[in-house]
Amino acid sequence: MRTHYLALLGLPLALSACGTSEVIKNPTANGYVVSAQYGALNGSWTRASQEAAEKAKAFCEANGKQFVFITEQRTGVVGWSPQESSIAFDCISQTPKAKSINPE
Repeated sequence: MRTHYLALLGLPLALSACGTSEVIKNPTANGYVVSAQYGALNGSWTRASQEAAEKAKAFCEANGKQFVFITEQRTGVVGWSPQESSIAFDCISQTPKAKSINPE
């Protein structure tokens, strides 16, 4: 009986888990990977995807480069495990703005 109460108390904690990983160099391809995870009660894949993308963009901007999205992988099961979004991206040198050739 006591085990059932502990399981019921632990369920909301499991469903509300959240976190973001650090940006890491992708070991199998060019670029980087960052991931975020949230439980169903805290925003699920939508929030995880948004947070991971924001972190990737901030990483590139901090290095004076431009964010380029490569792919996203989503894992987890709603109501059972945290939903995780892993974004693969690269940072490229920012292209200079075109100058007008018509003097005014």
